[in-house]
Amino acid sequence: MNENILVVDDETDVRKTLSSILVKEGYSVETVENGKQAIRASEKSLFDVALIDIKLPDMEGTELLRRLEEEQPHMVKIIITGFPTLENAMKTVNEGADGYVLKPFDVQKLLEMIRKHLTKKTAEHVSNWMEFDHDNTQKSRFKQDNNARRKSLFEHQ
Repeated sequence: MNENILVVDDETDVRKTLSSILVKEGYSVETVENGKQAIRASEKSLFDVALIDIKLPDMEGTELLRRLEEEQPHMVKIIITGFPTLENAMKTVNEGADGYVLKPFDVQKLLEMIRKHLTKKTAEHVSNWMEFDHDNTQKSRFKQDNNARRKSLFEHQ
């Protein structure tokens, strides 16, 4: 596995625990404690997944979601919260969160969610590549057909 995960949480214990678990699972992990650090990290490196605490010292997790969406739209973004409310859940979905996990979290469920989203992301990339390849093949055939028609026209004149 070469997937990069960004962990954004102001609680040192949460960052250390998540980092330890994710590294053991084979992921590369970078941890930061606030939104500004997360934005800087996303400007320097590409991340496949971001695990974002909804309550950060310098900005709301939903604001960070929006900013990361602008910076890295293909990144999977999962909100982690100890403050579950319907309003928070709706806001995170509207801001583009791919998942919503409650603290204290079940490690296995979190890992399953990450794997599911990474598998989906990979499938989308493959599908896009195949579609791109198909479009280029079609364009190439169209050009070949047009060139053959032109050649045929010139030969018959």
